[in-house]
Amino acid sequence: MSFKEYFFKKIIPNYFMIVTLITIGIAVSGILFYGNRSISLVTLFVPPIFGALGCLPMLLDFAFLKVKSSGLGLVLYNAVELVLLEAVILTAAYFLGMINSILTALITAVMVFAIFTAVGAVMYIQDKKFCDDLNNALADYSAKKCK
Repeated sequence: MSFKEYFFKKIIPNYFMIVTLITIGIAVSGILFYGNRSISLVTLFVPPIFGALGCLPMLLDFAFLKVKSSGLGLVLYNAVELVLLEAVILTAAYFLGMINSILTALITAVMVFAIFTAVGAVMYIQDKKFCDDLNNALADYSAKKCK
């Protein structure tokens, strides 16, 4: 798979899922913890920026596309990707002045973990559906070929 194909088939859909889930996460945490505050319009740029930052560890995914073939390799790869993602997001949020307490950092870290898990689950469901459809098509083809 070329980088261009990988970019349009994996990174772009993940970007939009991440941005959507970040927006929902910001809304929920804002309502729960900062319900009496109003936000500026600059805040609307936060989900796209952090969505792009959230896609950076996927470049590592492209580099190791052929390496993670075993179950243990996949688990270790996902753990490394999650640690990188947490580091990128928390570092960026700290330097942008969004993290001003341990509680805010903890909420952000939990939100990153939840978004990482949700995006991974959606991608797994999509990939499984595609594989099941492909297997069914191959079974139908071989059944017709053998008759």
